Amino acid sequence: MSHEVFSPAWAEVFREQINRNDEHRRAAAGWEHPVSLVLEPVAGIPDGRRLLLDLWHGECRSARVVDAATAATADYVLSASLDHWRQIFLGTSDPILALMQGRVKLQKGGMFALARSAGAAKQLVLSARRVPTHFPDETVPAVSAPLPVASTPGPVAVNTTRTSFRSLEARGFDRSSFPYRLFQRAKRDGVWNPSDIDFTRDRADWQRLEPRQQDLVLRLTSLFQGGEESVTEDILPLLLAISREGRLEEEMYLTTFLFEEAKHMEFFRRFLDEVVGAENLGDLSRFESAPYRRIICEELPGAMRALLHDPSPAAQLRASATYNLVVEGTLAETGYRGYYAMLESADLLPGLRAGIGLLKRDESRHIAYGVYLLERLVAADHALWPELESRMGDLLEPALGVVRSLFDPYGDRMPFPLDQDEFIGFALSQFKSRMARIERASRLAPHELSGPGEDEA
Repeated sequence: MSHEVFSPAWAEVFREQINRNDEHRRAAAGWEHPVSLVLEPVAGIPDGRRLLLDLWHGECRSARVVDAATAATADYVLSASLDHWRQIFLGTSDPILALMQGRVKLQKGGMFALARSAGAAKQLVLSARRVPTHFPDETVPAVSAPLPVASTPGPVAVNTTRTSFRSLEARGFDRSSFPYRLFQRAKRDGVWNPSDIDFTRDRADWQRLEPRQQDLVLRLTSLFQGGEESVTEDILPLLLAISREGRLEEEMYLTTFLFEEAKHMEFFRRFLDEVVGAENLGDLSRFESAPYRRIICEELPGAMRALLHDPSPAAQLRASATYNLVVEGTLAETGYRGYYAMLESADLLPGLRAGIGLLKRDESRHIAYGVYLLERLVAADHALWPELESRMGDLLEPALGVVRSLFDPYGDRMPFPLDQDEFIGFALSQFKSRMARIERASRLAPHELSGPGEDEA
């Protein structure tokens, strides 16, 4: 039997499904807050509907349809239109992504706590999808959207002869293009040598650090080093795909991109060898959490290397979203910002600080190119926007898990004054503004793109 969404019968079946969901029980083991879900007014339901969930350590103790005053007593109140709840419950919209983009409104409660509990939120939604559901404006019960069936791309045709030279044509380079301007900026601001960084005082500072402080510095440096090696190795398929399309200005910029990633890897290894000492490192894989390995060791190489046999716009979009928006724009940018501020406030490790400051400038160009590429792709094919939303919905939870796993080993005794909410808040703010910009591009024609401002080139 199908039940109308947010009705008393639907609420009871929803409660049963939550309590049968072992993954929710595990993911929400620390959750102790009642949550109200609000259906905004819609034709036939002028006052809307409100569902109060009594959630406690992974269990739903009750699920009741309540009035507005009772719903407001919950610690967290989330509201959305019928269409947006429909998209979430049918699987065409990710709940956390919908929250970040404002399609679900947080009327009460802390955004950062919800972001940290992304896994539990997803399991709640999966429980709701197991409830036979229809919606007030439907006469036929809705069914969950089928998952797309992946096709196996055929071999890519490669032209093995050259018929002309772009740089010799009358038009030459497109000097006004954003990639060309990024190339100019990379030549100006990206030419620094990791071998020139002076680690003399860093070695003295390292010896004075307490063991827990050394552990955090080594943890952060190791995770950044692993990430930099991954992005150095995995950018080549994108460069090849762009080259095959004849986008010479983008190819020119991407050569600096690869060069800079390799320098970042060299810089962190110098710090590990010359400051910490190779003999003191041990097995650095001990710092790699499950979310880190999923993003860096599985999702990133998987998306990038797929371009070798499928350089389609959709595959480029998945690759850039993973590389530029998640690995660089959510993890690296946030991490480097916090790491630099931590060391600066304590006036520690000036060589490491100097390198991170230079590295942050490089990364800002990398992210700017990624946003440009995604804008270009969705403007050329508006159907790619849902593909981007789906990809980001898949990756946002493990990305936030990487941030949580950085803080978890230290509990309430962080060796330096780092604030997890500030980390997540900055990451989500940057993510939201970039997604909004790309979404605007998905409603434009390619010739209508205004391009990034001069400050982003």
